[in-house]
Amino acid sequence: MTLDAGATVGRVAQTYHPDDVDASLSVQSMLVQGPLARTVADVRLTMSALNDFSPRDPAFVPGAHAAARPERPLRVGLVRDFGPAAPTAAVTASLDQAAGYLADAGYVVEEIELSVLAEAYRLWYLLCMEEFRLAMPMVNEVGDKGMQKAAEHYYAVAADWWGEKPTLEQFIAGYARRGTLIRQLGAILESHPLILLPVSAEQAFEQDADIASVESMRRLMAAQASMMAIPLLGFPAMSVPTGLANGLPTGVQLLGRRFDENTLLDAATVIEARAGTFTPIDPR
Repeated sequence: MTLDAGATVGRVAQTYHPDDVDASLSVQSMLVQGPLARTVADVRLTMSALNDFSPRDPAFVPGAHAAARPERPLRVGLVRDFGPAAPTAAVTASLDQAAGYLADAGYVVEEIELSVLAEAYRLWYLLCMEEFRLAMPMVNEVGDKGMQKAAEHYYAVAADWWGEKPTLEQFIAGYARRGTLIRQLGAILESHPLILLPVSAEQAFEQDADIASVESMRRLMAAQASMMAIPLLGFPAMSVPTGLANGLPTGVQLLGRRFDENTLLDAATVIEARAGTFTPIDPR
């Protein structure tokens, strides 16, 4: 079980290779890199090293300053369910566990609504998947059957929202809407500089859930909605392990203000100190 940290878009320079490949707009505006590590301290150390200037990233923000520290006591918005899928009992328990740890450490934890993420999740499947459609000839030529079937199911579910063939007008309006959603989430984070929410509404899925059927893919996409919504909006987030339930790992996700990775790391440190670390794992 590892910690996964994604920085603010522009915080860490991206590597585009080779130079003559035109990266899609979604890659340029949403892609981030960040560390996977066993401890929060290792994540913090790695993030401090990932700040070198790069002329090759069109979205890189040279010398970006960390956001000002939020006022104390820090208010945490607890989001259990923002719409696409209700969390399972194990996921709910991990949220309660992490919320309790933060409250004990002096954070003010308040349940809030965050419907902006539900809209951002659906929008990801317009903006990113329509750009990916340009790569489908290559997928069909060299991709394996599983990759082809997964793409087929993605488009089948996305058609519920955007139709079989989204228009250029929808695509342009989608990018305009993205900016509005970024502003809306930024305003919410002014009052609650830290959001506590599920990484996924379910624990680890069964093998091949994405290619078993369209309905299975629909369930998977809904459960993992935050994994599309947050990258689309470009805010920093990280997942923090909390333990095991029914033999499967559990954890929570922390979402914060742009260029305020330190607040995420501080909260993750509190959770880790109480929950413990879970690596290396017993290979049995």
